[in-house]
Amino acid sequence: MSRSELSHPAVDAVLSTAATLLGMEVVFIGGLTEDTFTFERIHAAEACGWEVPPEGHTMDRTDSLCHRLLAGAPSVTCDAAGDPSYGAAGATATFGITSYVGVPVHDAAGHVVGTLCGVDRDHVNVDADTLDVLRQLAAVVSAHLGPIVEEGVVIRRVPDGGWSVGMERTGDLTSAMVLADLLAGELPPAGRPARSDEPLDEIGQLRLSVKQLEHALAARVVVEQAIGVLTERQHSSPRDAFERLRKVARSRGRKVHDLAKEVVLSATETAVPLPPELAGRR
Repeated sequence: MSRSELSHPAVDAVLSTAATLLGMEVVFIGGLTEDTFTFERIHAAEACGWEVPPEGHTMDRTDSLCHRLLAGAPSVTCDAAGDPSYGAAGATATFGITSYVGVPVHDAAGHVVGTLCGVDRDHVNVDADTLDVLRQLAAVVSAHLGPIVEEGVVIRRVPDGGWSVGMERTGDLTSAMVLADLLAGELPPAGRPARSDEPLDEIGQLRLSVKQLEHALAARVVVEQAIGVLTERQHSSPRDAFERLRKVARSRGRKVHDLAKEVVLSATETAVPLPPELAGRR
């Protein structure tokens, strides 16, 4: 897991939602190796009032609270200095941490590669419902890191966080455009949970936000795969491919997500019918 992988609007949405959920001064995604802990992505409150380490700041793994979490310490503490599991962690004194909450982030193989955490210098209680939503948010990060290419589809993830087909790739700008459309509700995939007419409490609203983000992330994968196919097929830029896909879908009253699935299928099934604007060279 690297900052390039995590520099994506889906991860931004996770951090923003986690910050609202926890109400803590700092929310971050940490990356761990055998020896080190790194603050990969950080979301700090505007009125934080303390010096937050910069993204990329690395410390000895054993000094981090996350190391203790992954060694079996409780997921939550609101008295880190007096907690036998967290009191001896170097970060507790270094950053003046009083409250901590953390959950693991897994890669596609199920290995722990990082953590999604919140810290605060004051006493902040985190209940079981809140912790459950935080775990769901960590699962969204895990899904973003995981493999999204089915066998037979010639689309690959590249180290900088984009997608490639042949020598072409989609960039972060296109990813941001795709996810923005999906989160705006214009392109909901099948099975997206319906909004309830009943008023939701704060935790309920956040659970709904997580579900919407999960579905938008799943739909983004298919749309970005289609962009990769069109980029190679029509020798265009990823952004032009996305604009063409969206324009064709709107002109035919289709959902971009549905049309994107047909474009991806057409990469291996040449008999799949496509609008002439998307057929291009086979």
